[in-house]
Parts: sequence; C-alpha cells; structure tokens
Amino acid sequence: MTATPYDIFIRAYHGATKFVLVDDHTRKYCLPYLLTVADMHNVKIIEIPDGEQHKNLQTFSSIIEQLSEANADRKSVVINLGGGVICDIGGFAAACYKRGIDFINIPTTLLAMVDAAHGGKTGVDFQNFKNQIGIFASAKHVIIDVAFLKTLSKTEILSGFAEMVKMALITDVDFWNIIRNNDLENLQTLEPLITMAIEKKMQIVNADPTEQNIRKILNFGHTFGHAFETFALENGEELSHGHAVAMGMLCELWLSEKMLKFDSNQRQIISNFILSKYPKFPIQPADFERLFNILLQDKKNHNEEIKPVILEKIGQPRYDLSCSKELCLEAFQVYTTFKKV
Repeated sequence: MTATPYDIFIRAYHGATKFVLVDDHTRKYCLPYLLTVADMHNVKIIEIPDGEQHKNLQTFSSIIEQLSEANADRKSVVINLGGGVICDIGGFAAACYKRGIDFINIPTTLLAMVDAAHGGKTGVDFQNFKNQIGIFASAKHVIIDVAFLKTLSKTEILSGFAEMVKMALITDVDFWNIIRNNDLENLQTLEPLITMAIEKKMQIVNADPTEQNIRKILNFGHTFGHAFETFALENGEELSHGHAVAMGMLCELWLSEKMLKFDSNQRQIISNFILSKYPKFPIQPADFERLFNILLQDKKNHNEEIKPVILEKIGQPRYDLSCSKELCLEAFQVYTTFKKV
C-alpha cells in the first residue's frame, strides 16, 4: 500500500508529542477527519479562537503557555490544522518556543492551501496592523488535502481564489486564462489549479526566501488590500483577506495603467472579472487619509515611500517603484467609482 502524506510525517515524528493547533471551526469540522485518516499517538490539542482579530500577541502567548504547561520539548511538533491565521501564528509560536521546534502545516482553507501554508512567513498582527511581528520559518511538511474544501463556505472559497487570481496575474497569461474560465461551483476543478499556484509560488520563494527582491511580487494587491483589511478591522467590519486583496488589485491595476501604461482594455476585463465575484468594500472620501496612513505601515515601504507591486503586462510585475501620496489618494478616489461594465 502506498504511504500517504500523513503516514510519512507520523513516521518522522514517531514517539514525539504532537500538538495539534485548531480554532473553533477546525476543531469541529476538520480535527475528527484528521484523527481518522492519521493514526497518531501522543496527541494534545491546543485551541484558539477563530478569526483574524485573534491573530495577536495575546493568542501567541497562550499557545506558548500551553506548550510549556504540557512540557513540550525540542522533539515535539506543532501541527497547524486550519487557515492562514492558524498557519501564521502556529508557525510563529513553534519557531519561537525553545528557540524553535518543528511544525507541520495542514491547511484547511483554499487561501492557506495556495498561500499561507507555504513560504515560511509566520507572525501576528500588532495594533491592528497586519503581520507586524514575525519571522521567516518554514514548515517541515505541508500536507494539501482537498477533502477540507468541503467544509468551506462560498465566501471562504472566494477568499482563497483571490490569491490564485493574484498568482496568475503576476506569473503568466495562460494561467490567468485558465483561472478566469474556471467553474468555482465545481470544487474538483480547483485541485490542479491549487497545485499550479503552489508550484508557481514556490519557484518565486525558492529564488528569494527572505523577500529581498523578486519575492516582493507576491505582494501584488496586498499594499492596498492590507489597508482595506486593517481599516475594516478597526471598524469592526467583516472583510476576508482574499476579498481585501481583490479590492487591492483593483487599485494596483489602476496604478499599473497610470504608472506603467498597463493596457486599459485588459485592466477593464480583469476588473470586471474581480467585481463579478467580489462586492466592493465601501469607503468614503473622509476615509482616504486614514487609509493612506495605514499604507505607510506597509512592510515594503522605505523612507515612508509607498511601494505597491504593479504590472507592465500580465506576467510582468514590477516592484520597488515609489507611488506618491497624491497618486495613492487618487487611487482610492477612482476605486469608489469602479463598477462592472
């Protein structure tokens, strides 16, 4: 019988204490399945609240406390069973505990499958700013099991799909054409696209593990997207990461046309596609200054210069180009006028 990915990691950690990190949702819907398909021993469960608002130092501290109280040692392993929040904070806790213990990511959301589970970015939000505290630390194993997609709402599927759209736009037009013609109602069609998105991401990550240059292109849509996401958090509004990135791509595509002469017709086609799947997050002119101040916290900035990733063409991203405050405010203004045509 062929060994499953679960068998492989269980053998690698035979005898080690295994800490499975879950949230409210994954404990109920995903943990029973994992314990059925993976014959694990010496298992302890650590549960944290669900949601981006709990991706903070307080939750990080509670994970460390539970590891310590359970006498986790350097041979223990943390198994992150969940979405991006679980992968980010669980990886960060494991990387910090006793100067680092192994962790495994088992992403249960489409977003985590194609993005957060890979590439070694771990961390927490701080004072509502996304991922302000963290380190690069890679999971020893990442197990993709599309069975978990059945536990997701349409909103969660769309959140992950936005990252796939992003990956297509920064890498090649063929992938973009496959993505734009995909039937999201049929989850089986996603499996080969997930593999493709992961492979494309890891090619970029392996070329630049700590984001000194080319890896920055993975942040397309994220400079403005994180501003929308942080603004929503501050105001207690619901906005998923992927939805925020979709909104960010609308702004950064407009900047691409403005700064690099990205084809206007192509921008409209892409914008129409995004708007057909993601309702616009509402902002008002009175919000623009606050949104710009959030942009200033973006990690890619240097000397308070805003540096979004923008496109010359599909598959030809540019990074480290400065965008003036005036252009950023104009992008927010133009965003309020976007509509599907």
